[in-house]
Amino acid sequence: MIHYVDDFLPEDQFLALKKKVEAKYEPIKPRELFTNYDFRQEPDKFILQPIARSGNWMDYCIPHALECIPVLEKMEETMKSLGIKELMNWSSWFQYSVDTMSLPVHRDQAVRKSEPKDTYSAVIYTSDWKPNWGGEFVVGKPVFDRPGGNVESLTDFSHVIEPKPNRMTIWSRDEWHMVNALTVNDPDYVRSFMGSSWSSIEGKEHNQNPYQRFHFTEIE
Repeated sequence: MIHYVDDFLPEDQFLALKKKVEAKYEPIKPRELFTNYDFRQEPDKFILQPIARSGNWMDYCIPHALECIPVLEKMEETMKSLGIKELMNWSSWFQYSVDTMSLPVHRDQAVRKSEPKDTYSAVIYTSDWKPNWGGEFVVGKPVFDRPGGNVESLTDFSHVIEPKPNRMTIWSRDEWHMVNALTVNDPDYVRSFMGSSWSSIEGKEHNQNPYQRFHFTEIE
């Protein structure tokens, strides 16, 4: 399953989110990694998790948890309109890509030992973008190097989604996908989005308290 919505947030709300995402970006300054704490008691701390790939890292938005909730609520509303029932959010973050960063073919890991088809990723793109800048989100059928081997590439593309600002994209974690390399010729350009992970808990009740309904200390 894959679905996207343009102009996802009202303009004022989107610009506020964009400003917050941009304000968190620091390409060089190292930060301490916090892994276990209650953000309600220590609201000024956050998690910075580098990824072992040049020009890409995640900045988990724990100090902005309450301000992220309206965005997550709207994501949840959209997924429910698609027939996905009883959702639980497990993580949310701000992510940045620079240089010629790309992501190879992969599937996102299932959340909380659920089936991949019952877990979801949702992102809202916040950076400026033009058609020749690259960074498209591509979904297709995997091509393996041998039966049961590694995935080499994608074929029969079903979606090529441009990372337009204020575009929200949702996909189930059983979808094979990749991200095309950035091609913008600007050393200062940063591709950014707010991401989140979800699982379907149909048939189970969950607490409506936002602190328990939306989880910000889990890393998926």
